[in-house]
Amino acid sequence: MKLKKWVKIVIFSLSMVSIIAMTEKHRSEKVCQHVMIHVDNRYENYFIDEQDVQMLMTDAGADNIVGKKYLEIDLKALENRIETNKYVHRAEVHRDVKGNLLVYTEQNRPMARVMRSDAPDAYISDEGEILPVSDKYTARVMLISGEYTGKLLRQKIKESEEGQQIFELINFINRDEFWKAQIVQMEIASNGNILLYPQVGKQLIEFGKAEKISEKFNKLAIFYEQVLPRKGWNYYTRVNLKYQDQIVCD
Repeated sequence: MKLKKWVKIVIFSLSMVSIIAMTEKHRSEKVCQHVMIHVDNRYENYFIDEQDVQMLMTDAGADNIVGKKYLEIDLKALENRIETNKYVHRAEVHRDVKGNLLVYTEQNRPMARVMRSDAPDAYISDEGEILPVSDKYTARVMLISGEYTGKLLRQKIKESEEGQQIFELINFINRDEFWKAQIVQMEIASNGNILLYPQVGKQLIEFGKAEKISEKFNKLAIFYEQVLPRKGWNYYTRVNLKYQDQIVCD
C-alpha cells in the first residue's frame, strides 16, 4: 500500500511539472499585445511620464516591444533600461495572462535643490542621490545655497561625516510638516555653518553646524511658540541656536 501511494505521488508530481512546463512554454510563445505603464506620482513629482518610460524601454524606438514573442523579451533588461534614467528610483516589469506587459515605475523623490553660480543646479534625493534638474518639471523643495555647495555635490553627500550631518538636517526638515513649510532656504558657509531662511517672519536663523538637530529645533519651536507671540513676528532680525541651552535673539 505504501509503495502504491508513493508511486501515485511521483506520478502526480511529474504530471504537475509537465503541466507547468507546457504552460510556461505556451506563455513564452505568446506575443506581447500591449504595454501598460504606470508612473507612481505619490509625491506629486512629474519628472517622467509614460511616454518617457516607453522611450527608455524601446531604446528610443529602436527596439519595439509590442508584437514580439515573450521568449524574445528580457524583462530584467527592460527594468535596467528604465532605471538608467536618474529620475527613476525603481522599475518593475512583468506580464499578465492576457499577453499584456505591465510596467511600474517609481520616481526618485527630491528633498532639496542645490543652487550654484558656477555650475548647473541639482537636486538631493531622499536616498542621498544627486539628481539633475529637469526642463519638464521643477520640484517645490527647500533651496540650498552658499560656498559649501560645490563641495556638497563633488562627492556623494553621505560619504563624509559633514555631508551625512547635512543630509540628516535636510531629512529632519522634510519629515516635519511645519518645518518643511516654514524653512524655505538653507545657506551653508565654507566652514559648514548654516543659516536658515523662514517662510514667515524676517528673522534669519543661525543654526551653526548640522549637529544636535532635534535640540536646536526644540529651541526654535520655543522661540515661535513663546517669544514671538509676545514680541511680534518681525521684532527680531536674527535668532541664534548655536549656544547650549540658549536662544540668542537680536
